[in-house]
Amino acid sequence: MALVHNDRWLVGALAEGKLRVLADSSPEPDRPYRRTRPLSHLARRSLHERRPLTVSAVADRADEGHARAQGPCRAAVVLDWEMDWPALLYAPVGLPGRRPTGLLVLGARCSHWYRQEDIDYVSALGVSLSSLVMAVAGPLTRLTDRELEAARLIAQGLSVPETSAALRLGVDEARRLVGCVLRKLAVRSPGQLADRWSTLEPAGACP
Repeated sequence: MALVHNDRWLVGALAEGKLRVLADSSPEPDRPYRRTRPLSHLARRSLHERRPLTVSAVADRADEGHARAQGPCRAAVVLDWEMDWPALLYAPVGLPGRRPTGLLVLGARCSHWYRQEDIDYVSALGVSLSSLVMAVAGPLTRLTDRELEAARLIAQGLSVPETSAALRLGVDEARRLVGCVLRKLAVRSPGQLADRWSTLEPAGACP
């Protein structure tokens, strides 16, 4: 991140319409354990369009906001860096052509214009971070080790009896295990899981 001008950056995974923060260079001192953030309008636009998005304000809004915070009501003012900082850069985290799984956000306290080479670099970072985000916060993290074994076998096209034999389980036990996997991954059938497997497993994961 040091190669691109910024005063703060964060990486998050998408979760139920919010951003689950996985790494934050400067978490708020009064809320150090806040792990989710609402998605701003600009963040949603970047994710929807699946491309980087920058904003640069003419006025230095961060300084204006800081001045307001020093007034009589400063205790009641909580600055949100995504709203108050004049320079922001959003980049979807995900593989090209696929739905983003997360978001990378950089910001600067003072007026700054991000150059095209900066945008291209951060966009490439978003692609390279996709496997990490999926591994840490993807749908497969909901599964136990045994369920993950079953999911991989199902994705390869094995039937319940074949999964039963591969895992050395009774057929009824294997059927319950498969049902649990489908519920946790919110898919309706083994065939649907097989179709979606490439979007669920991080690139480069070992079978």
